Amino acid sequence: MAATLDLPDTQPIAYAMFAHCFTGSRFTPAAARVSKTLAESGIACLRFDFPGLGQSEGVFSQTTFNSNVDDIVAASEWLAENYSAPQLLIGHSLGGAASLKAATKITCLKAVATIGAPFDPAHAVLHFADRITDVDAQGAVTLTLGGRDVTISRSFLEDLADTNPEEHLRKLRKPLLLVHSPIDQTVGVDNAQLIFRVTRYPKSLMTLDKADHLLTKDGTAQRAARIIANWVEPYLVPENTGDPLPEGVAEASTIKASKYGAAVRTGAHNFITDRDKSQGGKNLGVTPTSLLVSALAAANSQNIKQAAIEKRIKGLNDVKVTISQEESTHQGQIKLRRKIQLVGDLSESESASLKAASNSCSITQLLAQGILIDDEAN
Repeated sequence: MAATLDLPDTQPIAYAMFAHCFTGSRFTPAAARVSKTLAESGIACLRFDFPGLGQSEGVFSQTTFNSNVDDIVAASEWLAENYSAPQLLIGHSLGGAASLKAATKITCLKAVATIGAPFDPAHAVLHFADRITDVDAQGAVTLTLGGRDVTISRSFLEDLADTNPEEHLRKLRKPLLLVHSPIDQTVGVDNAQLIFRVTRYPKSLMTLDKADHLLTKDGTAQRAARIIANWVEPYLVPENTGDPLPEGVAEASTIKASKYGAAVRTGAHNFITDRDKSQGGKNLGVTPTSLLVSALAAANSQNIKQAAIEKRIKGLNDVKVTISQEESTHQGQIKLRRKIQLVGDLSESESASLKAASNSCSITQLLAQGILIDDEAN
């Protein structure tokens, strides 16, 4: 089978797999765009062509739904042997139905997600039901799907007919996310509702508004990927995290996804920085300037909360610190404007005491006194 492994610019936090739709390939918009967007989130994703499709060897007419299930299992074993065991399995349309069954056989998975998946795999034949009699008479029928001729065999249809989705859906023991468009005209959203009713918790159903079944509309596949990435985060076991850097140490490495982007590692955390599109970047992450003002706002807030604890000021309910950069009239000087809002039942003296505490935080003092940069020799 032919496959593509989309890798993030940083060390992958986890590995995933993507099973494409009926008669599609790993280059269909959903497969390619979802996988690439996951990689931008730090999750490596393997997308592959089922036998007889795309660039994979084999004859499609000799495949079945359950052979595709076995193909998914085989791909997961290859990924585990050559890179790392997949923690997330994603399937689109009929690939989603196959993924739901394959997930019962892949023990390393931490979660499963589907996009526009049918409840019953036999749903795939509904669109050419008028040709079923040709299969009965000839043993196979050749259809033109997506601009290419595809032969549907009697064994393919019999395998679908013999598959009872409730049997394997009830055996699924993985957290499940169902992503489905409420206006899907190919596989109606009622399919997601049926899957949701049969499967066990934890499970979630998220609507992908204004999306067609194949996710061809600009931005819909990427939006589906971001939904999946945010949902799966609590279930993943991070890999390749390395030893945490000491407090006050950060390391930035260039990335390929954007001309000015960088992968930043600090403490035990990893994130991407970039420039805004207006400055030549792709806006893949927070800008360095935004990080700077964010650090000052966060440090001020922390110091105020700490002061409230130390001074036993119990009336403080919330702290909001806003830092904004302004143009300075003095050449070479940076001017920041700070606004501190204290919410709660506080006296004037308590408010003044807490606001004064913000000036003692390390970031405020660092910026106020200036920074000396000492370059180390390579």
